[in-house]
Amino acid sequence: MSKAATTGPDAQGKYSLEVNVGGLSETLGGFSSKMEAEDYAVSLLRRVRELAKADGLK
Repeated sequence: MSKAATTGPDAQGKYSLEVNVGGLSETLGGFSSKMEAEDYAVSLLRRVRELAKADGLK
């Protein structure tokens, strides 16, 4: 299962994206707005699904 959540802003006014794909978790930071982080999340998760489908995974 894949999911992403946006957090922030931090002390510098930046947002972070917490991503979990297949049990692996990572935090990506430095987004200037929540919308930018959410757009990146949509693109990232779409690409993960495309790659999984190409590999014959769920």
